[in-house]
Amino acid sequence: MSQLEAPSETPRLRRLVRHLTPGFVAVALALVAALSPADAGARLERKVVPTFESVRLALDPSKPIYSGSVHVDLTAREATSSFDFHARGITIERLVLARAAAGKPGNAADGARAIAAQHAAEEQRVVVTAERPLEPGDYTLDIDFSVTFDTQATGLYRLQVEGNWYSFTQFEATDARGAFPCWDEPDFKIPFQVTLVVPKGDVAIGNTPIVRETTEGDNRVVEFEKTPPLPTYLLAIATGPLETVAMQGLKFPGRIVTVKGSAGLAQEAARVTPPLTLALEKYFGTPYPYKKLDVLAVPEFWPGAMENAGAITFADRILLIDPRAASVDQKRTLVLIVAHEVAHMWFGDLVTMKWWDDLWLNESFASWMGDKVSDQAFPEFKAELAQVSGMNDAMTTDARLSTRAMRQPVEGVENLDQLADTLAYDKGQAVLTMFERWLGPETFRKGVVEYLKAHQWGNATASDLWASLSKAAGKDIGAAMGTFLDQPGVPLVKAEILPDGRVRLAQSRFLNYGVAPPGPSTWKIPVTLRYYDGGTIRTETLLLKDESTTVTLGAKKRPAWIHPNGGETGYYRWQVPPAMLSALSVDARTVLTPRERVGFLGNLAALLDNGALKGDDYMKLLGRFATDPEPRVVGAVLDGLDKVKEAFVVPELQEPFIAWLRATLSPALARIGHARVDGEDAMVTSLRPRLFEWLGREGRDEAVLDEAAALAAAYAKDPASIDPAVAGIALRLSAQRGDMALFKEYGGRFESAKIPADRGRYLAALGSFEKPEVVDAALAYALAGPLRPQELLAIPRALYATPAHRPAVWSWVRTNFKTIASRVPPNYVAYLVYFAAGCSTAPLEEAKTFFTTPDHDINGTSVELAKVADQVNDCVALRKREEPAVAAFLRAPGPGASDTATGSPGLDARDRR
Repeated sequence: MSQLEAPSETPRLRRLVRHLTPGFVAVALALVAALSPADAGARLERKVVPTFESVRLALDPSKPIYSGSVHVDLTAREATSSFDFHARGITIERLVLARAAAGKPGNAADGARAIAAQHAAEEQRVVVTAERPLEPGDYTLDIDFSVTFDTQATGLYRLQVEGNWYSFTQFEATDARGAFPCWDEPDFKIPFQVTLVVPKGDVAIGNTPIVRETTEGDNRVVEFEKTPPLPTYLLAIATGPLETVAMQGLKFPGRIVTVKGSAGLAQEAARVTPPLTLALEKYFGTPYPYKKLDVLAVPEFWPGAMENAGAITFADRILLIDPRAASVDQKRTLVLIVAHEVAHMWFGDLVTMKWWDDLWLNESFASWMGDKVSDQAFPEFKAELAQVSGMNDAMTTDARLSTRAMRQPVEGVENLDQLADTLAYDKGQAVLTMFERWLGPETFRKGVVEYLKAHQWGNATASDLWASLSKAAGKDIGAAMGTFLDQPGVPLVKAEILPDGRVRLAQSRFLNYGVAPPGPSTWKIPVTLRYYDGGTIRTETLLLKDESTTVTLGAKKRPAWIHPNGGETGYYRWQVPPAMLSALSVDARTVLTPRERVGFLGNLAALLDNGALKGDDYMKLLGRFATDPEPRVVGAVLDGLDKVKEAFVVPELQEPFIAWLRATLSPALARIGHARVDGEDAMVTSLRPRLFEWLGREGRDEAVLDEAAALAAAYAKDPASIDPAVAGIALRLSAQRGDMALFKEYGGRFESAKIPADRGRYLAALGSFEKPEVVDAALAYALAGPLRPQELLAIPRALYATPAHRPAVWSWVRTNFKTIASRVPPNYVAYLVYFAAGCSTAPLEEAKTFFTTPDHDINGTSVELAKVADQVNDCVALRKREEPAVAAFLRAPGPGASDTATGSPGLDARDRR
């Protein structure tokens, strides 16, 4: 599954969110990473287990209710009087339990001996009690039922697009049980046989190819091939007047699937999917595991994308791209997310986690593997640089006591949504990258391939992967990996060059300023040291196991400098003496790689949070990187400005901040130019709208705002007439000065948009107006307008990014809580607490009261409230501690982007200790 940012039209897979305020990054992560409704109950018993299930569903999504039947082959492992299965909101009309004929499991109607039994429905499951105890052996269970279609984009749900009705599924993690009776846990991995009865004009799609179609009156009966063993959360169904576009270059059938009228937007997805799939086949050394690959574009779809075996579902705004007006960000996002989801076909689908405590392993590996093949097939998108920003997001979360261990026991499934966070995606990916570097790429690959071979078509745990990696490496990997997985937090590695040339390393838990660690923590850290010995830049790797150690380097001379996270592949914060840190920043372009420079900036922000760096020094160092030639590095500067804006730019500092911002960022925009040129670096094209946004929205640059207004007007007349990379920001900046008339115009264009990107851009613009009366109208429109379930919070989230609008948005959330909760996907509700995030304790205190009342205390809210509290308190403390220094810096004469000269690899004439 992928994570998706809203409301911006730059969707994010794991770590692409870089444009929201620091506290609000967590909102995007949480809202889009959620898995399932709360209160899903305890695990099923294993006395009676399924071995096969056939499912027949009569689906006419134009009607609110559908009917179905299931036949399940069961095995009783021991004598028992009862067993249970999952069913939520399902009306069971007939249930027959039977003893299968000896050695021949089959339908009770075919002569198997029926057993008298009763069933009782609970909230999430049905308990079947036999008249007499069941003996060990084989049984069958046949159930007829009816269900109301979901309308909040979860489970088996229906929707209407352009007058046509469709049904789609989203089952991860516990929503299959709301679609049909089943054993809805990942280690119940069994074959399924799905048959769909649909109106004659509809297309039906499942996980496997169609083996038979017949006609029954006005309906078509579509029978799919039996699946290989699958857990319920990977099953997929889609029906309606769907269109398909064939993919070329695959060794098996592949299609892009869209709603009616959208097939013309599928060409880019059809182009990029085959090379990514072939690259994955090459890495794993095995063919794609399934018989076909359908890639579906779904208009109402909250996760971003979902790795259903052989039938991957995507939010249509990710998958469908207008060939006349496709931005670089759209293309990059498409590549990264397709790579992530197809990687899941091996890691997650072919081999499935045994239980949800290893969800991180599914997502971490797909992120890591997806980026690897993205860099191979489409190097222009520089996925490996985006990884570093994602790692910084995870470490920001891990620097707070409200963090969690990446792998922890999951007893029930009440709050599985809270496991699919930046730790599951970004921290896990970073840890895998670190250990791959330590073991070596080929050794690591050998262990992965062995793991897949040993557990294909079954379930496995993280321990199984460590065993395979340890076997390949010839040393124990699990103990070192466990220190990063089974305890919360992120380590800090301090490095100091001693007079005799040796290096002293020390580790401790990294926490933000003023926070005491709850106890001792030690990691086994693969540390990569990069240093300059006077003639050569060298790299050495070691395993830091103790609280401190002294290292003798291979170089004969005392190093001139040392970077404790060479290649920026380690999941740890690092610290060197202040003079060396400053010197490294001056010479960064010559002594640090682009990946290291992106990491350097993230580490600077962490040192500010930690109290190891003063606010004015942070501003000086940040400014030095604003003219960096690598666009991703300048993007990391903009990430740092999010922190500055949130923590320090109070009203009285607005004007000096605007002056500094223009002086710092205008040269970068002037260097890359206001308009795209042929052959330009894709990352330059991606950076331009971000610079427009900062100079226009925060810098109030009238020239930029005028240019944005002209571009927005041109886009409204003909979207293909302007660079699509700047279309979204042009609309948002034009809204900044817009009135009610423009708001109504953009609302009309949003409602009439036929292309997903247009719809998303206008929706984001509706949340970008600043006039108070328009802000009120925008909030009203969020509930009154024709927004889809996953879109309903887009406008308030966009408005919340502006501190001045936060009181109005927070009031809107509380006033309309019940309505919001009834319309958004259920797993969004616990994250409404993030509308109290920011740099003020007043909303936080209100949130503590509001979300602890019985009507608002949704399962999981307390955990998220603790995270919000940490974020708010950290920001308030940082402002109190460092705002005077930042204010003095901003008010000093000529505080622009200065001191940007670069030096030599030796950092001559500077104190490097």
